[in-house]
Amino acid sequence: MATSSLAKWPPSAGLSTVNVPRKDAILPVFASIRIQAPAHLVFDALLRVSDYEKWNTFCPRATIQTQSQAEGDQGGGQPQSSPPEMLRLGTSFTFCVVMSSAKPDSTTETGLRVSDVSTPDHPSTYIPQATLDSDGTYTADLQKVYRIAWKTEGGFVARGLRSERFHEVIAVGADECEVRTWEVMGGVLAHTVKWMYKQTLMEKFRLWCSDLKKYCEQKS
Repeated sequence: MATSSLAKWPPSAGLSTVNVPRKDAILPVFASIRIQAPAHLVFDALLRVSDYEKWNTFCPRATIQTQSQAEGDQGGGQPQSSPPEMLRLGTSFTFCVVMSSAKPDSTTETGLRVSDVSTPDHPSTYIPQATLDSDGTYTADLQKVYRIAWKTEGGFVARGLRSERFHEVIAVGADECEVRTWEVMGGVLAHTVKWMYKQTLMEKFRLWCSDLKKYCEQKS
C-alpha cells in the first residue's frame, strides 16, 4: 500500500468532540505523530491498558473498574470477545497520571468511561457521517481509521468539568500510521485547568505520542 497524504490537522476552526462541541470548548489539548508500525498494532497498544506501565510515562497505570460484557459490541466498534484487560465500549476505568516528571511517584487519579470505539471492521455510528464529512477534527473515511474516545466521569464532573478525549490511528501505509489525539474541556472547572495546566498537558500529550511511537516501532 502506498503512503497516503492526510489533510492538515488540527483544523483552523479548532477541535471539537461529541461531549464538548466547539462552541463550548474552553481548553483543547492535542498532539499527533507518525509511527512506522501497522495501525492495528498501535490501536491495540492504546486499548491494552494492562501494558501501559511498559511504555506510558504520562499514565503508567490504568485500572479497569467495571466492564459489561453486553456493551462490547454496542455502536459497532468492537466484537464482544475483546480481552478483559482491554478497553471497550462502556468500560469504566481510572487513569493514574504523572503531572510532574520531577515527582514520578506522585499521581493524580481521573475517572473515565469509554464513549466510542470504531475500527475498519466494526465502524461505529457515534459520530454522524455528516459531521465526519464536514468537521476537520475527525477522519471521515471509517475504512482507514481506528478510533477510541473516553469521557471524564466522577469527581471532576461533579466539580464542573466536562471533557472528552479522542485517539485516531489512521492507516497511511501497510506499516505506517498517523496518531492524532485530542481532548476538549468545557465547564466552569475548565478555566482553572487551562490557567494552571495548559502547557503541561500539551507537553504530556506530546510525550504520550512519542512514548507510543517508540514502543510500537520496537514491537513492529
